Amino acid sequence: MSGHVWKTFRLWAVCCAVLAMMGSALAAQQEFSSANKKRGKAVVEYKDKAIQFVAAYNYSQRNHDSRWLLIESALSTTANTKVKRGDIALRTPEGREIPLATQTQLGEDVKRVEQLLQNASIHRHDVVSYFRQSDYAEDMKMFRLPFGGVVHDEFISDRDHVAVGPLFFQSPTGAWAKGTYALVIRHENGTAEMPIQLE
Repeated sequence: MSGHVWKTFRLWAVCCAVLAMMGSALAAQQEFSSANKKRGKAVVEYKDKAIQFVAAYNYSQRNHDSRWLLIESALSTTANTKVKRGDIALRTPEGREIPLATQTQLGEDVKRVEQLLQNASIHRHDVVSYFRQSDYAEDMKMFRLPFGGVVHDEFISDRDHVAVGPLFFQSPTGAWAKGTYALVIRHENGTAEMPIQLE
């Protein structure tokens, strides 16, 4: 094989490898169940026979250059279901799972969190309005804002009530890159995964 042909072959091989990686990444970002429905630019609803979950991230979709991400959420389940803090995570486009933050982590960075809440206040979304039992909403109590009061590491969901509350995630790098993430909720009857698209 001549030098020119060998260089051409190597260039072709590199291009194929890059395209394959890009295709795999794109496919990974798009593998979401048809149970997901977009309800707005930064609002998504997941609904199957076991769970209904709504997530809104109107502020954080474009404002994610700090360590905190805020997702407003509400859910109900068809059967009595215990949801633990460890059952909720955010999976990055690269496949790394970031656990739901703890109240302690928020308290250690109170100034940034308070600034986030202030900035996001005009972008609030009524996530409870998507539920037939919207008159029966109960706080998840996963976080207390302002800080103080009793915080729980789990809550019970059922068909007659809506569990509602903010979800906070802390970036291990100090900021969140653009891309399609997955909000993951594991429960006794399955797993819900919802696309969270940061621009």
